Amino acid sequence: MASSNPPESARYSTGTSNIPENVKNFTWEYPVPDNAFWNDLKFVIGRNFLSSFSPEEISQLPIDPNSTHSKSEKLELLLRLLHEKIAAKDTKASPQTFYDVDYKSWDTAMLGVQTIQYELDLPEAEQTIRMMIERRKNKNNLSHFHSLSVLLFEKGRYVEAEETERPVLEWLVGRLGDTSPQALGSRRIIARSMWKQGGEKLAKAEALFEEVKRLVEESGNGKYAVYKDEQLEETEKMVEDLRAGRI
Repeated sequence: MASSNPPESARYSTGTSNIPENVKNFTWEYPVPDNAFWNDLKFVIGRNFLSSFSPEEISQLPIDPNSTHSKSEKLELLLRLLHEKIAAKDTKASPQTFYDVDYKSWDTAMLGVQTIQYELDLPEAEQTIRMMIERRKNKNNLSHFHSLSVLLFEKGRYVEAEETERPVLEWLVGRLGDTSPQALGSRRIIARSMWKQGGEKLAKAEALFEEVKRLVEESGNGKYAVYKDEQLEETEKMVEDLRAGRI
């Protein structure tokens, strides 16, 4: 996803620009501009939105880098711009559709839409991700099930969240390895879903969190070392919040 023309000042998923060059080339990284518009939005919002546009298109977007608008106003602007792009692509592709002529770009744009819908807590978020799952051209790609699992957890559907995420974990480990940020995040989704179910699953959830911590420590010796501190902090905070009933 890395931009061919990264901004002079940018932040990556770690929240900083100071990451190794090889890490910048990971498919999930993207140089989100470090400015007033983007800095109070989550990295994933910036990445999924900006990945939907070419550098030339980005330069033409009506986004004020010094914007003082609220988060919701910014998100609503980004959502409108994505909808406009998708509509324009559909018109250009007629009598076919954007989906028909460029599935990869359509999927990227729709992921941007769904990410913002989720952040705005819009009811359409679940409908959008389920539609993307149903229409995916590579049925072996389980990435969108990961987004669905997160949404299901937030809706309190913990059994569904766990069951949806389990095959995703196996898929991610096969693609990226046990210590990848994605596989670690997948384990956390399963662990917190089991934790919230309580009963005999609580002990299993605690054991899985311990496994995550062990794998995070192992990640410090490999290509994902740059994410180690962030992953450990996120895992420990999740356990703390679960024990305190904050999530």
